[in-house]
Amino acid sequence: MKRIIFGLFVSALFLITACNKDKNKDEFDKAALLQNFADNIIQPRYADFKTKIDSLEILFITFQSNPTEAKFEAIKTQWKACYLSFQCVKTFDFGPAMNTGFKGAIGTFPSDTTQISSNIASGTYNLATATNADAVGLAALDFLFYQTDAYLKLTTNESYSQYCIDVIQKMKEETDAVVNAWTSFKSTFIASTGNESTSMFSMLVNDFCQDWEEAKAAKLGIPLGKYSLGIQRPEYIEARYSGYSLPILKASLSSIAEIYSGTGTNGQDGIGFDDYLISLKKESLNSTIKDNFRVIDSNFYDFNTNLENELTQNPTALENLFNAISQQVVFIKTDMTASFGILITYQDNDGD
Repeated sequence: MKRIIFGLFVSALFLITACNKDKNKDEFDKAALLQNFADNIIQPRYADFKTKIDSLEILFITFQSNPTEAKFEAIKTQWKACYLSFQCVKTFDFGPAMNTGFKGAIGTFPSDTTQISSNIASGTYNLATATNADAVGLAALDFLFYQTDAYLKLTTNESYSQYCIDVIQKMKEETDAVVNAWTSFKSTFIASTGNESTSMFSMLVNDFCQDWEEAKAAKLGIPLGKYSLGIQRPEYIEARYSGYSLPILKASLSSIAEIYSGTGTNGQDGIGFDDYLISLKKESLNSTIKDNFRVIDSNFYDFNTNLENELTQNPTALENLFNAISQQVVFIKTDMTASFGILITYQDNDGD
């Protein structure tokens, strides 16, 4: 009889604990989180990127009509601004962005420079085809704008100049499509609060984790040689021609940290993943994640030049940065998602 009573007590305790956990999850307003993301993070970030791409187009068209070296420098400065702004939108690769292939069309790197040169030489190309998937976007402009004779080519080779504006206008079209689609998609996004793999909340969490891992692997790990038996691969450096890869990496990681905290483009702290963890009594995990974000950001003070030079001059600091980014994967991809009850649905092959 005592065993039966004890067994019933344990069962009741388990049910109460389980119910309390479910209650904590149910009490958190995920719709409010998604509302904050839509209103203060996603749409304003896309609007900022659109503004910067529009400005790049205007600057380049003005340059074509009356080229000067000063105008070309302004174009390159604006290209950098576009690249940094893209780091703030590439995380949201679902809904309109997924439907249009926005992320791949804008951010694929490294570029196929042979294909780009072939397109320019022939003067006949369709930038929307799979053949040109690696010959468009911001990385293509890195190659086109930062060759040693880029200014000469732009001012003497009409096909070269035309290819640049075609790449810019393709990015503008891709961006306009996503920005316009979000107007009607917003309500669908906010209402989709479930944990099933097709819900917007699940896709948001998955893309958040995947973007962090892609930054770790593609932007740093591959060039550093982490997936090639320690053999460095500088040919895979993002924005290699401009030497702008480290600011891009820093912007990408900082953007993800702001997403985690639900910080809007206005700098206001809104409802984010941190608030959800706190509601689940995961204050310690939240503190660990935020501390790691700060540590990772501080690691960038160890660099004084571009990534290609740092590979040979400062590999230990790059290793430290890579290890810090890798450690964060465990906390967000494993611990955070488990707390949320979200299943990771994307595939990665880097062994975390």
